[in-house]
Amino acid sequence: MSTGLLTVTGTLALDQFWPQGSSDADTAKIVLAEGAGAFQFEPSPGAAAVPTSAFRGAKVRGKSGAKPAIDKQNRITVRLQGIDAPELHYRPSPLPRSAQITEAQRAAFKKLNLEYRQHFGKQAAKALGDALRGFGQDSLPCTVVTAVEHPNDVFDTYARFIGDILVQLNGQPLNINRWLVEQGWAFPAFYDSMTAEEIRALLAAAKKGRTFKKRLWPQLAQKFGAFNFKLLSKDAVAPEADAGPVAIPKLFRRHCSWACRKAAQIPVGGFKTYLAEDTTDLYLTKQFLKSGPKNPHKLAEYFSSGKFTLGPGDMVFHEDRSTLIGPDGQPVTAW
Repeated sequence: MSTGLLTVTGTLALDQFWPQGSSDADTAKIVLAEGAGAFQFEPSPGAAAVPTSAFRGAKVRGKSGAKPAIDKQNRITVRLQGIDAPELHYRPSPLPRSAQITEAQRAAFKKLNLEYRQHFGKQAAKALGDALRGFGQDSLPCTVVTAVEHPNDVFDTYARFIGDILVQLNGQPLNINRWLVEQGWAFPAFYDSMTAEEIRALLAAAKKGRTFKKRLWPQLAQKFGAFNFKLLSKDAVAPEADAGPVAIPKLFRRHCSWACRKAAQIPVGGFKTYLAEDTTDLYLTKQFLKSGPKNPHKLAEYFSSGKFTLGPGDMVFHEDRSTLIGPDGQPVTAW
């Protein structure tokens, strides 16, 4: 079956990026263009694009409950596809409702439930904002594109639109996703909802990103020891001083959640034990490009002696799905 192309037209406000705003480098809110043509779907390459109202009044049902696909300010939240920038404000995952966790442990965890960051989180967000502000405007016309087949493929389980953001630079489209990876401000982060072409384009971008000696790649940390509780989102560290070891963000998030539990004296064992309980499926990128989503693996398989042995571009993760619910309360099945 041929994959179609969904294009969204809108504007990107630049004051949302840190430090003017709170957005990190891989998430942005887009104000949709007015009228019926904001969403256009091209069912196959070369076919005529047609407007669609599939998302108007719809909600996305996923892990975080049901959220509107379009907020009250006529915006969508875009998670830039295929990339992971260093975390700027991550809170550890919530504790389960378990009788085995005492009130004292919950109270201790609550004190640790802060917004943590990674090195380069500030630098990456500021670098993106500065580059876009170089256009001399407070907001930029943009398009968001994603290769999909059905309306239900568009939003992730957190109600974020997964796609690439494009702006015009000297009359030429600039793909922000690829720019961040090419400039060494983000790692590639692949999911099984992506096409082989999308993955290969970001692998090529990552080769360029590796050449920047004072950005992410030379500081890639694959050894996981003590968690740094001093790296907080609201600390006073200046962006230019925001450098140091940076783990793959997906591993950082798990390391943060594990460390906060451990510090709250909740029995979690070592970090590898914690990873062994993670049910997320992943595929090796080379195998995925060759034969698709076959022979899934788990994160713990590649963690040995305190070290994670795969690099950012070596993995393709299974994408948690969501369900798009229309204004009538029924799943949206057509454009």
